[in-house]
Amino acid sequence: MNTYECIMSRHSTRSYKEDMPSDDLIDRVVDAGRFAPSGMNRQNWHFTVVKGRDKIKEISSYVLGNGADIAYNAPVFIMVSYKENTSYAIEDTSCALTNMMQAASSLGLSSVWINAINKSDKASFMQRFSVPEGFRVYGSLALGYEKERGKMRDVKPREETVSVY
Repeated sequence: MNTYECIMSRHSTRSYKEDMPSDDLIDRVVDAGRFAPSGMNRQNWHFTVVKGRDKIKEISSYVLGNGADIAYNAPVFIMVSYKENTSYAIEDTSCALTNMMQAASSLGLSSVWINAINKSDKASFMQRFSVPEGFRVYGSLALGYEKERGKMRDVKPREETVSVY
């Protein structure tokens, strides 16, 4: 699959098998995030990889409460944090997450971007779940093998979203 095909066929997955991807595949997805562009090449990010449903359920309970599942039963959850009080946090973490989603798709894995964590910037959360001091989570990724084929997203017509000047 070439890059363009990967971009055009990637979709968000909200139903995962229990199977854990290999460490090599997880590392490759994280490396795709690490190699994303960043403002002035500062790379002020940190990637926290959480492996295993029990740990992810703990995060879900902490953030959402009442038994909700933040990661749609995915076996891997990756939080992307950025050094506080620095420029380009949203832009850089967005690039990293997009790279990771594309890499996952190209490697036969599925993913979905999760925004619920970035609503929790409590120091107790950051410390408990290995987010470095002085960093804040800006986005997360559920990662694993797709259980059921997700619906391809609807894309607005080109005329509604593109202007040429």
